[in-house]
This record gives sequence, C-alpha cells and structure tokens, in this order.
Amino acid sequence: MKEIIEELARVLIPEPAKEPGEDTHDYAERAKKAREARMALIGELTMAAQASPTEDPVLARLEELAAQRKEIQRQVRLITTYAREFVRPEPYRLRALARAAGLSISTIRTAYDMEDKILVATRIGRKDTKDTVHPIVDDQGWRLPARRTSAPEPGGPQE
Repeated sequence: MKEIIEELARVLIPEPAKEPGEDTHDYAERAKKAREARMALIGELTMAAQASPTEDPVLARLEELAAQRKEIQRQVRLITTYAREFVRPEPYRLRALARAAGLSISTIRTAYDMEDKILVATRIGRKDTKDTVHPIVDDQGWRLPARRTSAPEPGGPQE
C-alpha cells in the first residue's frame, strides 16, 4: 500500500524539470517545494485510504476528486443561474459564460433548473429579473434553504 501511495504522489506531483538557464539554487528550491508537496500528498492519501471502506489510496483519491468535481459543477450551476436570471439590468451573455466556464453555449443554456433558481433567489433574498421565482420564506419572514419548487406548507417539515 505504501508503494502505491508514494508512486501515486509522484504521478500527481512529478519532479520538476530544470528550465534552460535556470539558476541551480532556484531549481533546488522548486525541487524542494515539489518534494514537500509530495510528502503532504502522501499524508493525505494515507489518511484517505485509511478512511475509505476499501482502504485503497487510488480509489479514495478518485472518490475525493469526484466529490470536488460535483461541488465545482454545483457552483458553476449557481453562478450561471445568478448571471442569467438575477443580474440587472440585463443578464450575462451565454457566449461569455460558456467561454469563462469552458463549456458550450448549449450546455450553459441548460446548466440550471427551477430548483437552482429558487435556491439563488432564497440565498440573495430577492426575485429573479423575470419575476417568475421568489425567495422561500417562512411565516416569520426568515429565508429558508431552498430545495423545493414551491413554498413549504405552514407547519410542514422544513429543509
């Protein structure tokens, strides 16, 4: 297991190549930083493997990265929702958002749904520019975490 972890760390953080004309001291500093980063990664991989049901460092790291990707995709959806539905006086253009997100225009156009719009409206405390979505509030006027497509029933369970 230790060998897999060390090799995986070398795969992810390789030894830096010396740049043409680079001072020996500067290269040594970059190499030292890479070694330190590898050692830190080895520690993370070891802990992740121990916490994983399979105790496999490769699978544990892939699981971590998949969770990070999912969170990044969620943030892209929310930012796109905000930029297209809540920014005044006019929304961001699809082309600019697609370019910034590294996605196609058609992907950006369909990146979010009504639940995302409700969530953004609730978090910023105002309706969208088209007046189709309003923040979810309880009977005391508190904003609630938006997870529904309609307002919660009075006395019903809150998410």
